[in-house]
Amino acid sequence: MFNRGLVLRVLVQARNGFWPNSGLGLTTLLFAVLLVPSSGWANTSKNCPVEPAQAAIVSGETYFGSNCVLKTASDLDTFTFSASAGDTWKMVAGATNVVNPNNICVTLDDPHGSTVATGCSLTNIAHSGAVIKKLTVAGTYTIVVTETSNAVIDYGVSLERLSPAPGDGTALVLGKTISSEVNPPSAQDAYTFFGTTTGTYEVSATMTSGSNPENLCFSVYQPDGTAVVSACTETNFNFTAQVKVMPQVNGTFVVVVFAADNVNTLNYNLSVTCVSAPGTCGTPPPVCALKDSPTYNAATATLTMNFTLATPVAATWNAWLVSQDTVQSLWSLPEPITEPSVSVSKTHAQVKSGRVGILSTLNTPTGGITCSSWALVNTGAL
Repeated sequence: MFNRGLVLRVLVQARNGFWPNSGLGLTTLLFAVLLVPSSGWANTSKNCPVEPAQAAIVSGETYFGSNCVLKTASDLDTFTFSASAGDTWKMVAGATNVVNPNNICVTLDDPHGSTVATGCSLTNIAHSGAVIKKLTVAGTYTIVVTETSNAVIDYGVSLERLSPAPGDGTALVLGKTISSEVNPPSAQDAYTFFGTTTGTYEVSATMTSGSNPENLCFSVYQPDGTAVVSACTETNFNFTAQVKVMPQVNGTFVVVVFAADNVNTLNYNLSVTCVSAPGTCGTPPPVCALKDSPTYNAATATLTMNFTLATPVAATWNAWLVSQDTVQSLWSLPEPITEPSVSVSKTHAQVKSGRVGILSTLNTPTGGITCSSWALVNTGAL
């Protein structure tokens, strides 16, 4: 499975000078932040804890392993996650060895303990149960995995946020193919792309491992979490599933790839292509969210910089060194699509130097500076 992470790099340089209207001698801190793909992000798997199985789960995570076992109809394994009102989530429980008439079920309980949705398998045709639900209250939700008869069955359970677009989703580039795998069997692989109402997009997934009766499926969701379309391969005929998507709204669409019936591991290629006339697919608006909130601990001489940022379009963080009235470009590094907003933090050893300013900018090739932010923090007298 393709894993995506975030690596934070912060560069801080100083010069003597002053901020307008401050009337003080200051040291200006100029920095840039970079978040780039790396391994070790979500779309991960874990073994269930020992009985009684109770664990926290996050979007992009799958529990599957030797401890993920139901032994009787009264055996309850629970997984909790935090959510906001208005979020849409999908949870899946698949049993690799369940036999008819036994079934595996996944139930969602709200923060008050009330059941809001249940999905069960139909083992004469399917071996997994799923729930897709838009939540109405914020808080901690509980996924309960059970079986309907007394038997020892192995299972996997996964969770994915569909709206807002999940932070574990991998951003797709139009016209580029990505190779990955569904592993373990109950995993949901999330991807995102920006769609506009003026464009038509073709989503294509091809199995590169497996054979009939195994099949690969994907579903496309619009920004509010509503399902747009789903498709599966038919390996008795072909190993590729393709659909066209004509967005009714502008925004970030989510593609979730999974194995049919959630009981197989499969390798695949995935792509999203603009099939409209040139230029009609559009580009994301050049906007972003950026907020700096610095604090200073005089006892430890530590400057802490907390950033909240998001950008729906690939952009670039830039850094310069300003010294003795000269400006030197240090580096320029790309920033991938980062939606929804993420919070990152970085500390820097900083001697007392009066009030300091923190400046950041995010640039796009055609839109110039997309957004910038700066804040002041008093580090104490020199």
